[in-house]
Amino acid sequence: MKKLVIKLFSRVSILSLLPLSIVMVTIMFSCKTSNSSVKEIQILRGKQVDFEYEQQKKISVKVPKDKGEAMTKDLFLQSKRPNIELPRIEGAEGGIAVVSEQVTFTNPEVITRSTPEGNKVTNLNEVQHLNEVVVTAKSRFTPEQNGRVNVDFIIKVPKELLSTNWRVTLSPKLLHNDSVVPLKNVVVKGQNFYDQQKQSYADYDEYMKSIIRESDYDSVFVDYKGVREDISFQQEFYYDQYHKEWRRQKNYETWKSAKDDVEALSEAKQVGYDRKVYYENARKARQRAMKELAKGKDTTGLFAKYMKNFVKPEDIEKGRIKVEQREDYRLDLFKEYSRKAKEMTLKDWVNGKDTAGAYMRYIRSFDKNLKNMMLDGEDMKNIPQEFRDIYRSGRSMDQITNQSISDKDSIEIAKHRYLFEDIALNDMKRERQDAKKNEMIIFPYEQNTRLDTVIQTDRDFVFYYKQDYPVSPGMKRLRLVMNSQVDAVDRSRYIQPQSDTLSYFISSLSQLVDSSLIVKTTTIHRDVYNTMVIYPKFQLGRTNFNVNYKDNKEQTSKLIDSYKTFTGEGNLLMDSIVLRVSTSLDGEYEKNIELSMKRADALKAFFVKALGGTPEVENIFKTRYSGEDWNTLARLIVRRTDMPNKSQILDMLTQAVNPDQCEKDIKKDYPADYKIIVDSIYPMLNKAEVIINMTRPGMTEEITVNREDRPEYAQALKYLQDREYWKALDILGNYPDYNTALCLVCMGYNAKALELLESLKQTGNTEYLLAILSIRSGNDDEAINHLIKACELDPSKAYRAPLDPEVATLVNKYNLQNRLISASSASDIVTGEEE
Repeated sequence: MKKLVIKLFSRVSILSLLPLSIVMVTIMFSCKTSNSSVKEIQILRGKQVDFEYEQQKKISVKVPKDKGEAMTKDLFLQSKRPNIELPRIEGAEGGIAVVSEQVTFTNPEVITRSTPEGNKVTNLNEVQHLNEVVVTAKSRFTPEQNGRVNVDFIIKVPKELLSTNWRVTLSPKLLHNDSVVPLKNVVVKGQNFYDQQKQSYADYDEYMKSIIRESDYDSVFVDYKGVREDISFQQEFYYDQYHKEWRRQKNYETWKSAKDDVEALSEAKQVGYDRKVYYENARKARQRAMKELAKGKDTTGLFAKYMKNFVKPEDIEKGRIKVEQREDYRLDLFKEYSRKAKEMTLKDWVNGKDTAGAYMRYIRSFDKNLKNMMLDGEDMKNIPQEFRDIYRSGRSMDQITNQSISDKDSIEIAKHRYLFEDIALNDMKRERQDAKKNEMIIFPYEQNTRLDTVIQTDRDFVFYYKQDYPVSPGMKRLRLVMNSQVDAVDRSRYIQPQSDTLSYFISSLSQLVDSSLIVKTTTIHRDVYNTMVIYPKFQLGRTNFNVNYKDNKEQTSKLIDSYKTFTGEGNLLMDSIVLRVSTSLDGEYEKNIELSMKRADALKAFFVKALGGTPEVENIFKTRYSGEDWNTLARLIVRRTDMPNKSQILDMLTQAVNPDQCEKDIKKDYPADYKIIVDSIYPMLNKAEVIINMTRPGMTEEITVNREDRPEYAQALKYLQDREYWKALDILGNYPDYNTALCLVCMGYNAKALELLESLKQTGNTEYLLAILSIRSGNDDEAINHLIKACELDPSKAYRAPLDPEVATLVNKYNLQNRLISASSASDIVTGEEE
């Protein structure tokens, strides 16, 4: 009887490898990745340290003994040093050193637009090699504007201190009280020093390039030959495993096929025999029943009774089905036992127990139960030992699987094939890169320098250094010194003695303050006067005055209000009020004289009545008359810009013999201009000039001088001298005088300063400031005139000019020094003669 074979997915081979897999996982977790350090790798190796590494630790380095001379030896045996000197002005007398100043203002006011010179950037063209530098001073005045001064000086290094093998670092610094302000260094170096400095960076760059990044370890520090060998070994191992199971399965199926053939043949013979016996006996039983029936006997149950000892064909089929069911149950039972065996093995591994052979121990119990499940006469002992596991699982050829190398397997193999010695050297390089940088780059490139250049060493080095510096309130002087040192390529060093000290005395326009204005001097005159002009309106050719005609009330109110103010609030005594009345050129000349006289009397009568009508008031008013006012006519024509023929008309007025005829000629020859005269100028000729003469009561002297001390004004001048301009202006704003103008000039408020200076009395100080404002507006001719005038009025201004950069530039540009001295000398002669 043929058995039904159920194909199941084989897990025997996988489960048989489970202990090996668990061991491999444990090893993988215990190993480190490629990021592990060499020390960690050595710890994992335990005491298996390379013998050569142990030997290297015992190697000692020989102590060097350098007996050569330092490159800077010659510097110790000489006395020259780098120094700083003041620049020399071409053409200046010995002992005078003046700086060229460029200043910008925070609040510039442009009078006349000009283009300022842009800021300059130091470049190598400013380095000059001079044959000789002449120095005649160690101090000088440096001007201040807008809160800053320019400090400039010349750095000179003798050629004996220069060499191609070293670098000279020059470090100037400003000294102010206790403060030390380092300026940017000037660095000059020889060609050989620069080449080695450059080469040190190239060497360090090569060193850094030789360090492999950790991300590149897989491509650089892997033994690929060993990796290929390990992969080949694992591939062969996988094939051997597959070939072993394939061969066993093939042999099992060959054996099983032969066994099934034998069993099938035996089963077929047994089935045929059993059926033969059954049907033979059935035939005999039927014959017997027929005989008994023929005899008349009861044959009920006779056939069944006779055949009860023989197996029926349908019972044989039922037995076969039962056996097949038992075979299915056997396979299901194996699956359950296999699952439980795996669970128990994993549980033991989690609990830390030894799982080697655990799976097979748990699966043996399956064989004990299996014996009860076999067919009659069949036992596991009848199954060859090498095929029993296949028989248990019912595995088929299709269920045999192979293993292959994956990317993950390749990575795991590569991790164990790193060149750890090379990695250790690379890590050592990376860890020492900072120390190696300091070792290889002995002289780093200089940073934040004013000048860094390679120079020739066969001549003196000269460099013009210019630096602006903010000045604080009260600062009067700055000092400058310079330190220097030499660094040779052999790392020897020589520190030079400190240079001479240069002093800069800060000059400022604020030094031009006029302290005499601290005391306010007021001159009081006993006799005072006031003048005004009113324009009373009369009807044409009339002399009577009507206060309600046109704006007469407004015109007369000017005099009446002034009279009341002077005599009331001013407490002044009226001496006289003179009314001088004139007319226009309307009508005849002679009649206009009489007309002006009568109009003057009419105005007097009105004012006397308006002011009380007393005899005292009447005696105060005096009348004068002038008829036609030709002088005012000519003056007003000069101011006109809309009369094309005003020159001809003015000539006619000055040469007129007959006034009436002259007017007619103008009307005839220049009718358009004449119309302008009649409409715009004639009304201005019908006027009354008023002169009010008064006396201060109680004064016996004609002139009295009062002096008033102003402490707040003195404080303002102190702020101005200390260059605290805003504080000074807050006070001086209440005193529109010369010092206020000076403060505005210092702050760059040029337009406001000009407006104020033009309203002040002409002095040497005011002319000097006007010269500066003219320079700023770009008007050099006007500036020269103001400057010469200032020297005439104040001879000291000729010697002040070199201290102010704007004036000094103008003087040098036009060679004015001799003219200024001559102007000041002429002023001295005139003053002496007057005395």
